[in-house]
Amino acid sequence: MISKTRIYQLVFGFAFVLLPTIISLAAEPCGTMITSFERPVVLKTDWLFRKGDNLDWRDESVEESFWVKRSVPDYGISKTENLTGYHWYRCSFYLPDNYTTPVEPIAIQLGRIRDIDEFYLNGTLIDKTGSVLPKMEVDFQKIRIYSLPTHLLKPGLNVMAIRIYAATNLNGLKEAPTIAKERLLRETVFSKEAFAMVCGYVFIFMGIYFLVGSIVRGRAGENFFFALFSIFMGIYVLIRTQHRDILFESFTWSYVSELLVLICLPVFFINFMHQYLKMKRNVVLLVYEVFLFALFVITLFFRTPKTWILVIALFNYALPVAMGLVIYLFVNNGKANIAKVKYILIGIASLLPTILIDSLSALEIISMPGTLYLGFLIFLVMISIQLSNDIVLGLENFIEQEKELIQMERVKTGFLINLSSEFKSGMEKIKKAIDNISTNSAKNTSKEQTKVSTKSAPKKKAKTKLGSKHELDPIKQAEDHISYMSYMVEEAILLRKLEDRTYIPFYETFSVAELIRNCVSSVENHLEQHRKTTSIEVKPNDLEIYFPKELLFCILRNLVENAYQYTDPKTDISIEFFNRDGFHQLIVMDEGMGLSQLEMETIFQKFVRGYRDKKNEIPGAGIGLTLVEATAKFLGGTVSLKSSEGMGAKFTIRIPEKPKK
Repeated sequence: MISKTRIYQLVFGFAFVLLPTIISLAAEPCGTMITSFERPVVLKTDWLFRKGDNLDWRDESVEESFWVKRSVPDYGISKTENLTGYHWYRCSFYLPDNYTTPVEPIAIQLGRIRDIDEFYLNGTLIDKTGSVLPKMEVDFQKIRIYSLPTHLLKPGLNVMAIRIYAATNLNGLKEAPTIAKERLLRETVFSKEAFAMVCGYVFIFMGIYFLVGSIVRGRAGENFFFALFSIFMGIYVLIRTQHRDILFESFTWSYVSELLVLICLPVFFINFMHQYLKMKRNVVLLVYEVFLFALFVITLFFRTPKTWILVIALFNYALPVAMGLVIYLFVNNGKANIAKVKYILIGIASLLPTILIDSLSALEIISMPGTLYLGFLIFLVMISIQLSNDIVLGLENFIEQEKELIQMERVKTGFLINLSSEFKSGMEKIKKAIDNISTNSAKNTSKEQTKVSTKSAPKKKAKTKLGSKHELDPIKQAEDHISYMSYMVEEAILLRKLEDRTYIPFYETFSVAELIRNCVSSVENHLEQHRKTTSIEVKPNDLEIYFPKELLFCILRNLVENAYQYTDPKTDISIEFFNRDGFHQLIVMDEGMGLSQLEMETIFQKFVRGYRDKKNEIPGAGIGLTLVEATAKFLGGTVSLKSSEGMGAKFTIRIPEKPKK
């Protein structure tokens, strides 16, 4: 923790740094001697004030018995009399006899004045803001900085007079006039508004960013309304700075525009929240929007300060409705959207105090510098973080989906390549079988023509017949390959029907043992493997079941084929089938390579094949186990797998029995 000594050191250090500024801005009374303009002179006390109007009061000498001494600032509403209309302020100062013309121009800053003013020095009009006749033109937002002509400044007594016309009952000086170098006064004003101007441009560029984003990404909802809200907020802030004089020639239109922009802000924000939280618009919002629309229209025709005060008052009176709608949106969604709106809540918590301060200041109830731009900076940054976070998450999801699509395209391409490879291999084997048939037919014809009659001929013939038992029948081989290719096509169609729930199973009664033997024989003929290590056990041996024969054969063929393909020919393979507790149970177990944990998690996915180092060497389309799982689920059963690398694999199928009709 920081010690008290350290705290005192920091306080005294800041005081030491700020001391020259504090001294230089020390208030002086009217009638003071100004020996130098090197430091600002703040004239705070002993001002002469008088209600009414008389151009003679601008002169250097007047009868002061009817004038009242005042200290400034004295801005507000008079409790004793109505000061609407003209009133005057007078203040004098002295310059030394050896006064010399300053090198830099000198000016006086009067601050913001309500509503029209003229400034006189030694009886001469120096400058003015606004006009009463022939048409009233007011400006109560401009900071008055009037240059003091050096030829009018003279040694000895100098008299300043300010003629003010108040269009409302708000009157007086908002700050004590300061005489200093004009450059210093203007730099001070600019520095005070620099942060607000930067905020205004940040708001506008932020809005453009989200507006472009809503167009490019095709989301014209929350991003669109937030973009409008941010842009209008930026314009509102810039109008409230000296940009007002740059953007508009007339203060009247600048202030009307400021009010119009202000009226639009709640509508944009509430619609942004509705779009962001995906909620329907309610009657209260509709009534509020109608009210603001009516206020927007009548504001276009208001040209006087009194009517502007009325607009601000009506806007502020209806502002709690907007806050209530926002609170309703949060409450109605409950905790479900806390994560989605947490940054927006932080922004609103930062914004509400600044709205209150700015509204009271606009109503002239309090006199404080505008803080709305600071609150909105925090507010918009919080919303931008929330929306940017959503955009990033959406982009990540989009990229992830693109990756999944690319991966899916790859596995589909792999599936087609594998399928094409299988058809090519099958066609080559069929061609080979046909060639074998042709060769054998030619040999038989040649033997009949030679008519060999030697005694050894029968022995050779017997040997030939003996050897033929170990060779594959070419016709049978061709039939098996044709059947296998048909299986591939039929299984792809079957998988689609099972996934679409359009497959209609055909139940029949058949021998399980016979079906398993036929399935094993078909697989062995296709793979050209005849294993003596394959065991088939059906309990009881003559078991017959009432079941879709096509689906059971499909499950068997894929499990047995995988066991043959992914194991060494000398490896034991076990096939078991039995009924237990009302379930048909099929177990296919091998002692082959086994599967890793990662492979077990993905092996049932479509087009996924195990054993990456050897999968290109092993034929297949990558839908076998997917079809096994889909078939089991379609029949209300389950598939379980137990395996580990180097320890083989065990597939267990459990499907409920269906009673015979």
